[in-house]
Amino acid sequence: MTDTTCTPATFAAPPGSHPGPFTPAPTPVLPEPTATGGREEWEVYVSPRYLAGPGHEADDAMAPLHGDTGWHGWSDELANRHVTSPCGRAYLGFLPEDNPEPVGLWKAWARPHHHGPRTWMAAFSDQMPYEFMGAFTAEWAEGYNPDDPAFAEPDDGGRDGVEKVLAVLREAGWDRDPQTGAGRTVERWTAPDGRAGVEVRVHARGGVEHEILTGDPRWTVWASPAPYRRPLWDAVFSTGTPTGLIAAFCRALADRAPLTREDQQIPRACEGRVTLT
Repeated sequence: MTDTTCTPATFAAPPGSHPGPFTPAPTPVLPEPTATGGREEWEVYVSPRYLAGPGHEADDAMAPLHGDTGWHGWSDELANRHVTSPCGRAYLGFLPEDNPEPVGLWKAWARPHHHGPRTWMAAFSDQMPYEFMGAFTAEWAEGYNPDDPAFAEPDDGGRDGVEKVLAVLREAGWDRDPQTGAGRTVERWTAPDGRAGVEVRVHARGGVEHEILTGDPRWTVWASPAPYRRPLWDAVFSTGTPTGLIAAFCRALADRAPLTREDQQIPRACEGRVTLT
């Protein structure tokens, strides 16, 4: 699937000034089990999860990079959120206000040293469930090592890395589109209901920034209210993005468990197209 809602983006370094410390929201206290299975009375379980909408606050998705990890987080004067690794070579931004780049509500990148070119980039549009970003950041935090920050080294793009991601999809019962694969430039895997997919380009067509800026990334993940319709959201990963991070994202995507949402949090485009319990 090549038609996406993401518009090409550039990636800017974190702001040079820190207006003040960023304090992540406290970990929410889960309600006691009730007849509704532990959720609040006004909440519902939404399936498939990739059409549930963003739901929770951005703080929850960034939480794995806070605490004892040593990553530095702050909010700017517009309440955009920024997080940088202890070594300063990796960045995650949640930019709902005054986003200088036209692609992605979320931005992530890493580079080999402070002033070097990015070795990989990723962008995530709005309407993406924040739980998926939480899986991405949890894997990122787990793999961080200041003496050997493997996340800053580009993935070689070999077949072994691709298979690491595709194995997650196979285990979840996803199938490869028969029109893609051997001899094709794109390999596409879709959910059993056809309303979510993962595409990988066999051959990259340019540098890291070129892929994201021109809308021709190595990896594209998407979800749509109806098969082969305009995506509700998408996520793009450039060549070089560690496939462990992409696999973690896809594992959250393909999980069959529903997500908890309030009724009004479900995207309007998905009303009547999701199962509520």
